[in-house]
Amino acid sequence: MKNHDISPRRRVPRTKVTIPVPPVDLVSRPRLLTALDDGAEQAMVFVGAPAGYGKTVLLADWASGHRGAVAWVSADAEDNDDRLFWSAVLEAFSGCAAVPAGNPVRSLAVPAAPGADLAFLATIADALDALDEPVLLVLDGAQEITDAGTWRGLQTLLRHQPSGLRLVISSRREPPLPLVRARVAGRLLEVGVNLLRFSPEEAGTLVGTTEPGVPPHQVDLLVARTGGWPAGLRLAAASAARQGNLADFLAGRDRAVLDYLTDEVLAPLTVPQRDLLRAISICDEVPAGLSAALSDRPDAEAMLRELGEPAGQVVHSVGIPARHRLPPLLRTYLRAELLRRAPERTRSLHAAAARWFAEHDRPAPALLHSVRSGNTTRVGELLRRHAVVLFLAGEHNVLRLALAVLGDRRAVTSPLLALISAALHLERGEPSSAETQLSCADAAWPADPEAELTVLRQLVRSRLAQVDRGPAQAVRAAEQIDGQLAADTTLSGLATLHRVATLTARRDRGSARTALAHVADAAEGVNHQFLVNQCLVTLSSLAGSDGDYREMDELAQRVQARHAAHDPHRSLEGAQVSEQLAFASLLRGEAAECAEHTKQIGRMLGDAPARTARSLGLIAETLRGAAEFELGGWHSGLRRMRRARTRLGTGRSFSAEHAAWCAVLEHRAALRLGAADQAREAFRWAQPIIAGSGELLLMRARTQLRLGRQGAASSVLRSLSEEDAPMLLPWAGIEASLIGVRAALAAGARERAVRSLDDALRAAEPGDVRFPFVFAPSDVITFLTARLGKLGTGERFAGRVLAQRRELRTPPMPAPLTERERNVLRLLPTQRSIDEIAQDLTVSPNTVKTHVRGIYAKLDVRSRRDAVATALRRGLLDTEVGDFTS
Repeated sequence: MKNHDISPRRRVPRTKVTIPVPPVDLVSRPRLLTALDDGAEQAMVFVGAPAGYGKTVLLADWASGHRGAVAWVSADAEDNDDRLFWSAVLEAFSGCAAVPAGNPVRSLAVPAAPGADLAFLATIADALDALDEPVLLVLDGAQEITDAGTWRGLQTLLRHQPSGLRLVISSRREPPLPLVRARVAGRLLEVGVNLLRFSPEEAGTLVGTTEPGVPPHQVDLLVARTGGWPAGLRLAAASAARQGNLADFLAGRDRAVLDYLTDEVLAPLTVPQRDLLRAISICDEVPAGLSAALSDRPDAEAMLRELGEPAGQVVHSVGIPARHRLPPLLRTYLRAELLRRAPERTRSLHAAAARWFAEHDRPAPALLHSVRSGNTTRVGELLRRHAVVLFLAGEHNVLRLALAVLGDRRAVTSPLLALISAALHLERGEPSSAETQLSCADAAWPADPEAELTVLRQLVRSRLAQVDRGPAQAVRAAEQIDGQLAADTTLSGLATLHRVATLTARRDRGSARTALAHVADAAEGVNHQFLVNQCLVTLSSLAGSDGDYREMDELAQRVQARHAAHDPHRSLEGAQVSEQLAFASLLRGEAAECAEHTKQIGRMLGDAPARTARSLGLIAETLRGAAEFELGGWHSGLRRMRRARTRLGTGRSFSAEHAAWCAVLEHRAALRLGAADQAREAFRWAQPIIAGSGELLLMRARTQLRLGRQGAASSVLRSLSEEDAPMLLPWAGIEASLIGVRAALAAGARERAVRSLDDALRAAEPGDVRFPFVFAPSDVITFLTARLGKLGTGERFAGRVLAQRRELRTPPMPAPLTERERNVLRLLPTQRSIDEIAQDLTVSPNTVKTHVRGIYAKLDVRSRRDAVATALRRGLLDTEVGDFTS
């Protein structure tokens, strides 16, 4: 041994060997902490990712839960002097409670060349082997250590593998340690970029700590734009706090973000690497071969592979041949900076990309880059050749950009482009603009049009009828499509989809499903994603109409996932999908989830004027009101439903099925809250629209039961099966059975109640329809609970329902105001005296006083002013509720 006891250690700053204090806005991440705990038994833990992925914050949070067993070293450039490095390591061990006072590492001195001193390293290994429990040596920021001598000492120590040592390293790149051997032996835990990305839930917590916070509906967008990069999310929150919104951040204009990216991400790269990244930043995705065309470097692919190494991942590469992507935020800022500093180079890069994509038969990116290069001649050529295929592929945003570049004058002189423009307007619910484009197409119509052009005009007229006319007109327009003419064109699948409307109108749903499935399969094979989505939306709607709610939900979720990639903002398709998801969520009893989907409908529709868009928005408002009601916002939810109904009116711009949804939900809520007048309004509104339906009988039975007429309610329910009154909503039969349970219980007919409950469970389980049970009155739940153990095949379903109901924890519903009390309440804000109110209502003052006392008791107030304030807050008085887009 080489006199280690007399060679001094180098002095080490205390902060270098102290666990950092986590930030005040720390978002603890249990999934990662659990992974680290599980991996603490491994010989080595490697947390590898580029700058800003929260490596230090994560390890500090984890280490703070293991105090006493952690030796922490924050690496820096001075650790390239291995005497300083080993002084820091020994100092960290000395401050660790798990290392007893007599252990040699507390007093061991550092020799002149510790990394090469085998005796020194053996002493450390022996000392660690003697520990009762392993110590976690955390080496944070190890990319700062570049000296081979420093790493040599660690390599030697790991070769001895002391039982008392677990090495935890964080770095922006893989350290020169035996990671491969540890991987093969199963003794390495790796936490990389994919694990460190923030989930939408974690991101929502992180960005919600700033003022003003990021709106919840923008969190998913923010995660997509940042790739879940923790530093990017923090920068976004800071930008929102400075600017009041995310506009500058998302557009690549926030100087603080650019400075961070320059200093932390780009600075460690070579000049050629930075130039290559700027060149490829013009593309969202860079296929193999394109990088060389853009950078004029034959070694571009090799450089991108180097930049995509697992720990660094400045570039993400997937597939064979490789496709490369820059992290979304880095790409946005590099692109914005390139356009600001070198606009001419930006245009030439886009032109080169357009040529490359056109040569490789990629019309969508070829058109997009032609637009960005400003080459209108090339844009026009690509549109004439590929517009129909791009429309069917769902590349609607690219088409809109291209048509905007051409300008109205050039676009409207081409019947093809005018029709494509009309079709795009219709998919955003803009019928007036579509009609203008149709007129332009007619004015420029050729004497001898090609078959595809003729069919396209027929399809646009059919879609216009679907979007802004009644169902009968939509069927007539679909029947005008020439199927034979369409058969040999690229539009044959879309023509079949439109003609399916005639099948559903004739209730030939089986043939409709077969045709739709065939069209969807064929469209998938040629990447016509818009057509595939339209088929799936229609199939989802058919499944809902037939009561197959699981299938409806599954299909809608498939479309939602596909839709986000093509037109994530305003579109009728997106709104229809969100409506189906809202229906499915409500039927599962997931009221909060339903409310979120209805808000998304409003964002999808914007202020689209089409009749279908308005109807979708107002039906969404009804669903949102129903969800709000079940979550405890009884009065505001009921008022929201009433407002939507009155705005829907009595026309037939919506289906009888949708009218039944609105009426049944509002009638149910109104009676539960004692708003008999509103329940009557809902029934009378629906009566002419859904005449002859079982839903009308259901509402009558519900009303009779509310009035205490159990016999009359049971009689009405019997007529449901005896009369020709089909249910428009298959799930409404479950609601009818539960009304039968209540009527039977009230009449003391227990056996009849048992039969009705069994009927309800049998009908509900296949479609997972929990809503009527989860939000059922307490007498039904008490009876269901008492029947546990005797429900046979319905036992598991009943258990899920009861568990879900327990988790809701909604407050008890307040005692409803009587109709007379409501009439008095409406006059309290007018400042009329008791005598004047009595005169208005033609009752005695004493009667009014009685009603006022009842109002005070039910609202838990003691004064007229408090009664008015409480009533306003609960939505009992005539105040406007927020618009459905909010």
